[in-house]
Amino acid sequence: MKNTYPVLLCCVTALVASIAPMRAAGQDTASGERAVPALFSSHELIEITIETDYGALRRDREQESEYRPAILRMTDDEGAERAIDIRVRTRGRYRLENCRFPPLRVNFPRNSMGGTVFDGQNGIRLVSHCRDRDDDEQNLIEEYLVYRTYNLLTDESFRVRLARVTYADGEDDNDPVVRYAFFREESEAMAERLGAVFLEIRQASPSNYRAEEAVRMSVFQYMVGNTDWSMVRFHNAEVLQTSSGIYVPVPFDFDWTGFVSARYARPNEGLGIRNVRQRVYRGFCRPNFDFSTVYAQFLEIRADLEALYTGQEGLDEDNRRDAVEYVDDFYEDIETPDRAEDRLEDDCRRMG
Repeated sequence: MKNTYPVLLCCVTALVASIAPMRAAGQDTASGERAVPALFSSHELIEITIETDYGALRRDREQESEYRPAILRMTDDEGAERAIDIRVRTRGRYRLENCRFPPLRVNFPRNSMGGTVFDGQNGIRLVSHCRDRDDDEQNLIEEYLVYRTYNLLTDESFRVRLARVTYADGEDDNDPVVRYAFFREESEAMAERLGAVFLEIRQASPSNYRAEEAVRMSVFQYMVGNTDWSMVRFHNAEVLQTSSGIYVPVPFDFDWTGFVSARYARPNEGLGIRNVRQRVYRGFCRPNFDFSTVYAQFLEIRADLEALYTGQEGLDEDNRRDAVEYVDDFYEDIETPDRAEDRLEDDCRRMG
């Protein structure tokens, strides 16, 4: 089939030998592959305080705003209280422009983080609530669960860690904002963890991807009700390359999904759907591929998903029930071959 999407390879930012399975924290390999950092070796909730000038941060709406000084307060591995000088800045695109509380990038001093969960970290994303409202915080937890859902399907995914953050305007702030947030693994770190290459490229052809990885990601996006993505032009997706040359798409940024259903999320008008809760399959056609092999991967994790959603700290009962019901509707689509063919496979996008 003719390739209609030129691949524009710019640079490679992480390079190691080959794809490797997930390893526990502290286990380096002879090939020098990176051990799993402490931050992502557990799903235990982190409790931290970040003190800084939030009034100034809210005014920082440029794509590359400057870092501002901050203090991180936390308990270290030995149970001692620590106050560490760090730096924070705003980041993002849509949420940077539209959210009262923009997402942050946190910069840790490498030589000061020993004995803490942030040991080995330098700069990392902190995904925070959009506005200081309970429903925005619920959206944040739901987006965290979308990442955790993909983690259950494949190691080729971004790891996340939930935190309870106190945002204080200085040590004497008597009314700080306290909300859930989560840290998200950096793209280069994910590639290094997997023994892969993180490609910074502008676009790729669907034919560059092996069918299994491409279909798995596309079915996942259908599962969570996401149409705001592209593995061709890398909209809300990154791409890894294995040592054998296989491209692996990795999704991120799920606030516009039906699973999260944020107030500001709107469907693409060209898709003919009324709201983001309606599912549309946006994967490319794979006429010689057996979709049931991917459906089986989703069916295998169903019980784990329900346990994850029902046991999630901070998620309200109504949102918990809604999450389970929304995913149950997806399973009804893939459990019956005729229904799966009608709602997913026959709705695929042609590559040529």
